[in-house]
Amino acid sequence: MVGGSLLSESYLGSTIPQYLLFFAVLGLGALLGRSLAFLYRRRLKAKTEATETEIDDIIAHALGRPVILLGVVLAAVVGREVLTPVEPLRSVVNASVELPAIAAVAWIAVRLTDGLIQTYMVEYAERTESRLDDELVPIVSRVTNIAIVSIAVVVILDTIGYDVTTVIASIGVGGVALAFASRKTAADVFGGAHILTTKPFLVDDVVAVDDLEGTVEEIGLRSTRIRDFDGRVVTVPNATIADAEVTNVSSEPTRRVLTYLRLTYGTTPEEMESALELITETITAVDGVDADQTEAWFWGYDDDALRVRVEYHIADRERWKAVRDAVNRDLHAALDEAGIELGLPTRSVRLEGDDGDAFGVDADG
Repeated sequence: MVGGSLLSESYLGSTIPQYLLFFAVLGLGALLGRSLAFLYRRRLKAKTEATETEIDDIIAHALGRPVILLGVVLAAVVGREVLTPVEPLRSVVNASVELPAIAAVAWIAVRLTDGLIQTYMVEYAERTESRLDDELVPIVSRVTNIAIVSIAVVVILDTIGYDVTTVIASIGVGGVALAFASRKTAADVFGGAHILTTKPFLVDDVVAVDDLEGTVEEIGLRSTRIRDFDGRVVTVPNATIADAEVTNVSSEPTRRVLTYLRLTYGTTPEEMESALELITETITAVDGVDADQTEAWFWGYDDDALRVRVEYHIADRERWKAVRDAVNRDLHAALDEAGIELGLPTRSVRLEGDDGDAFGVDADG
């Protein structure tokens, strides 16, 4: 019989009934995958959402769509045993089973890591005031996905018989070149990660970074923007901040002000005592000053004046500039009204005439 001979004839090692059975198993696998996906949407998802833990929701979401491909892969594994192929069909059949399996595992890994990042890292970033961690989250997700896909590609190339040693070596050389070219950027990114983890300051904090002092406006991935007290925006690389000495002025309960006044040597001890009392009373009377932390001391002897150390704390840190201005204005007026003379730097100059006579001149500087 012609029909019987066609069915019993071997084509690349397998008969037509074997091929038909193989594709029938694949169809059953696809049907099984679709059924599992339907079961996930209707039953499993509702049960996982009813639990308090979130990890089961993440796992269920990761298996949602890839489960259809997994059903086909499992069916291909079973169906492969039905065939008795010869080369090169044997290699094609094996690859058709192994490659979808690798793709399914990579797909699940991507969805699983995305779920973990979205559930835990994004929630953490939303609770913080810094914008830096908000920018880091998508980068972490993207880098993780690239790493998973890259590993899957290498495994696929190795499965089909390609020499992956050359690929890995090329990636290594390219990675070294890229790292060398972007070392400054990488340093800034790691500096941003340092700011994120240690939190030396937050947005709207007043900070001092080396000689720069101002209000933090934005913490970015590569740099931090600080508006100084002249109103200018200064962009500082995060690597510079990570290596610098940072003072968080906003962390102080009050803002301390230290200054020195110079009184003339003609000031008597009684006048010095009165001046110290007047300075203290004038400063404590200013609104916004912490009266309990205001003092003045006779601090020392300069070459041309008596030095007075004045220290006070501004309790109202939101108005510290206005409070400091008010202190200086009131203090200037009080000292002038009391007739207390402030010392000025002086310089003695010795002049000699043609006749050899000498005389001195004191000049105020």
